[in-house]
Amino acid sequence: MATGNIIFKELEPDDRVPEYLKHALVAEVDTIRNTMHVVTHFTEHLLTAMSFCLSAYENEKPNNKHT
Repeated sequence: MATGNIIFKELEPDDRVPEYLKHALVAEVDTIRNTMHVVTHFTEHLLTAMSFCLSAYENEKPNNKHT
């Protein structure tokens, strides 16, 4: 039973993380943050414009004149 634990101990990483991995992780997080900022920015403006157009359309009186 002790040999099974030794195999798993060999799979455990060292306590230190390489610098390139830290930089790669920070770059990924920054990319995700920037992407979410862009998506939120354009979605917010799109939904605001749609809401404005729909409210302006709702406030118009229907023209029921048939010629």
